Amino acid sequence: MDGPRGAEFASAGSGELTAMLATRPSSRHSKRTNHLAFSMCAVLMLNSTACVRPIPRVTLEPITLALAAGIVNRNIASVSGTLRAVGSVDGHFATPEGNRRSYHLDGTLFFLSPGYIRFDLRTFGDTQMLFGSNRDQYWCYNKHDDSWYCGTHDGTLSQPHNLPARPDQLVAALGLTPIPIDTHGRSTHPRFRAVQRVVDEAQQVLFIASRPGGQAVIEREIWLDRYPPQLVRRVVYRDTDGVVDMESLLDDYRRMGEDGPLLPMSMTARWPKLDADMRFDVRQWSTVSQVGPTSIQFATPKDCANGKSMDQPGG
Repeated sequence: MDGPRGAEFASAGSGELTAMLATRPSSRHSKRTNHLAFSMCAVLMLNSTACVRPIPRVTLEPITLALAAGIVNRNIASVSGTLRAVGSVDGHFATPEGNRRSYHLDGTLFFLSPGYIRFDLRTFGDTQMLFGSNRDQYWCYNKHDDSWYCGTHDGTLSQPHNLPARPDQLVAALGLTPIPIDTHGRSTHPRFRAVQRVVDEAQQVLFIASRPGGQAVIEREIWLDRYPPQLVRRVVYRDTDGVVDMESLLDDYRRMGEDGPLLPMSMTARWPKLDADMRFDVRQWSTVSQVGPTSIQFATPKDCANGKSMDQPGG
């Protein structure tokens, strides 16, 4: 429709459009006009932004820290056996020379609670990066500089220099680490006490460590949605000075199977100190009963099996 009248229709909302049609004077072309108006309204009705306003997400009332942590922990506890996730991984990392490189890889993740993980990033079947962990050790491999980074969970080996990402942080980044809060809302972590802070759309669980001299530092944050399904939306790890080591954002939770856990289909993580970031878009989650703690997926690589910390090219 051209002319001033067409401009009126183009700028009118659905309620204004109805009023305009009701009050428009009849003419000898009324049948044709009414037909045209009906067609226009039908088109507008198909456009949800024109005739149907989106239903706002309902924010739930805050609940106690114990209840909030319990929802997350019960969901994680419903995982039976080893999880497997396949999808695409995009990201950036900084080379030792200070160059910033991007990558687009196929990712396969295996995870068995509490700390077994293998995250293999490949292109054309060839491993480009590998993150792994078992009961005793963790490791990372980067093909770009042919480097292995190996360490132990108990700290008997110092953390490798310039470790790209700790595998246990990847588990936390995916929201698969239980929140260490008991049924009374108290922290069960040996180093942290927990407090809760409620903001518009999240209940934040803050883990605070005490420093010499009585200084308190927030070292971890877990942000829980205040709308269904009330699971982990954001995870933040900080160093002893409160500077961000790693943070992740989780999105698009879907149920695995008919009665399985709710798992995120999208995870975005970044490591600001290392100038690195990663996005994992999951195509499918599944369980694999044949993969257990002693399976090859979680075996310590031979390059890390000699009991020493390694972070040098060539292993």
